[in-house]
Amino acid sequence: MNLSIEELNDTNIDLWEEFNQKMEEGTFFHTNKWKKILESVGYKSHYFLIFDDEEIIGICPFFETNIKGFKGIATLPLSDYNHLIVKDNNEYVMDFIRRRLELKAKNNSWSFILLNSLDKNFENNFNKSYLKYTPSGNMVLDLEKLNPDKIWNEVFTNKRKQRNHINKFENDGFKIKDLDSSNDMKIFFKYYLKNIRYIKGIECPYSHFMDLYGAYFPKNMQITLLHKEDLIAGGLLSFLDESKKIMYLRYLALNRDIPNRYTPPYFLFWDAIKRADKLGFKRICFGTTPSDENHPAYKLKRNFGCEYENIYSVLIPLSKLFKLGYRTYTSIYPLK
Repeated sequence: MNLSIEELNDTNIDLWEEFNQKMEEGTFFHTNKWKKILESVGYKSHYFLIFDDEEIIGICPFFETNIKGFKGIATLPLSDYNHLIVKDNNEYVMDFIRRRLELKAKNNSWSFILLNSLDKNFENNFNKSYLKYTPSGNMVLDLEKLNPDKIWNEVFTNKRKQRNHINKFENDGFKIKDLDSSNDMKIFFKYYLKNIRYIKGIECPYSHFMDLYGAYFPKNMQITLLHKEDLIAGGLLSFLDESKKIMYLRYLALNRDIPNRYTPPYFLFWDAIKRADKLGFKRICFGTTPSDENHPAYKLKRNFGCEYENIYSVLIPLSKLFKLGYRTYTSIYPLK
C-alpha cells in the first residue's frame, strides 16, 4: 500500500462527498453541509482524506474539543454517528492515520486523539497503548424487519403499555402539526430548551436551529409539534436522508410541565415511524443513547423495536499530564 493523507479543500471536496455516499457506513453527519453546521456553533474542523495511491480509502472528520480542560480532537461532536469511514479498516491503515495525526498534534497543542468506529474489532488495529473511553451508540429501527403494523401488533405489549401511551393523546384530542416557518422554530426551541436543561444535556443556541432551518428545510428536515389547541406537549425535529432512506430523530422538545399521565415521546416517535414508512425509508436512527439497558432512554426506544448499535472508541493520549489526569479521574469515576 502507498498511503497518503490530504486535508479537505476545494479540489477534493467532491471526492469526499462521493466516498461518503457510496460507502455503507456513510451518513448524513459526514457531509460537508453538516461540517458547516458544526462550524457555525464554534467548532474548529480538521478534515482529512486518506489515499492509497490515487484511490480514496478513508475520510476522517475531526473537530477540536476538550476533555476536562485538555484540548484535543474527536470525530464529529453533536452527531449521532461520529465514526471514521475507512475502506480497509486494518492495523496498517489505522497506524498510518494515528502517526499522521500525532505529527499534526505538535503544531496544534493537542493532548489527545479520540477515534470512533462502527467496527467491533477496532481496538485490535492499534499497536500503541490507548485509553478506554465512555462507550456510546445509537438505537436504530429497521423498518424492513418491522413495519408499523408489525410494531403495533407484535412489538407493543399489554405489559409495556405502548399502545396506551399513544392512545391517550388521540383520545384526549391531541394532534400533530407540521411546523413550516422560521417563526414556528421559536416555539420548538422554547420546549427544546426546557427539555435539554431538564436532562442536563449539551445545549445548542437558537441560532443553531435557524442554521438548520436554512440549510435543510423543507427537503431534508421536518419539525412536528404535538398539541391540543394552545397546550403543547412536545415536538420532534428529524432529518431525512432520501438517498440512503434513513430518518434521523435528532432533537426532542418536551413540555416538562404537562401532567404525568402523558408521555409525549411515545406519540411523537410513533408519528415519525408512520411517516418514515410512508416515505419508503428503510431505517430510523433514534439517536445517541447510553449503553445501559436500564437507562430510561434505552428502554423507551427498545419499546419500539429498536436495536442498539455500538460505536467503539479509542482514546490516544499525547501528553503525560493528560494521561495521568485521565487515569486518575477514571479511577475515581469508573467508565460505565
